[in-house]
Amino acid sequence: MISERQLSQFIAVAEELHFGRAALRLNMAQPPLSQAIKRLEAAIGVPLFIRDKHSVTLTPAGKVFLDEARELQSRSRMAVEAARRAGDGYTGKIVVGFVGSVSYELVPGILSRFRNKYPSIHIDLREQTSAEQLESLRSGCIDVGVLRLPLSNTSDIDIQTVATEKLMIALPEHHSLAGKPSVALKDLSQEKFMNFPADKVPHLHSKLIMACDEAGFSPNVVTEAWQITSILSLVSSGMGVALLPAQARSSHYPGVIFRQIAVPSIHLELKIAVACRKDDASVGVSAMVSVINEAGEALSRAT
Repeated sequence: MISERQLSQFIAVAEELHFGRAALRLNMAQPPLSQAIKRLEAAIGVPLFIRDKHSVTLTPAGKVFLDEARELQSRSRMAVEAARRAGDGYTGKIVVGFVGSVSYELVPGILSRFRNKYPSIHIDLREQTSAEQLESLRSGCIDVGVLRLPLSNTSDIDIQTVATEKLMIALPEHHSLAGKPSVALKDLSQEKFMNFPADKVPHLHSKLIMACDEAGFSPNVVTEAWQITSILSLVSSGMGVALLPAQARSSHYPGVIFRQIAVPSIHLELKIAVACRKDDASVGVSAMVSVINEAGEALSRAT
């Protein structure tokens, strides 16, 4: 059996093509290194180097063995790291629930950060409403939830606000107000609106009602749909306009443009939270909550 030390010694000589430099690199004397390489060649049964007074070169067998030695060394390091991660609890699977309205920017940000930091933990995503996520947490169907506030009856769930984003107006691209950099809600008082259903997405449903009320009118809601893609399709077809979370603009839905609301209002702000069971102390959940906080901070800065 060839040891890790023998592989390192061979690779050093093969890369330096000089026993003296290889010995310095390995922090050892040259004679023991030369003897170690001879023992390695004897164990393998073929010469790995051609030596003369002026140079050291690899034999064809040595070149092949170098590629394999590097691969073996890399796999050995990976095995050690995998074992360490397993020992720390950074392996396995974590089930994450999320509301569909955060899938445009926040969820991709979470996934990229988490996979870079914890590649051995598999993520299983479940799209659910905020209320459904609370029930899934209680039943153990999901480990972490990404949802929108406010929520009620959460005394048994640990909830942290991770981001605040704005609502923006989604208009058909040929709308008369499309050329303006921002739009006042009062200028939309005669428009037809798309909205979210109160039973499925109550927080976004009420935001439109309250924001328009503050602007001095009651919105003419002609159609409701609980998925943002459905609302974008309706706006694109010219059915009306809609108030949508800012990250929905990343969808680049054809025929739809997004504009800022000209007059700031608390009713145009949305809070996103991460939720988990209070009694869940697993390493994976803690890691995911930390990453969601990081991604949330980035989203808040962007919007």
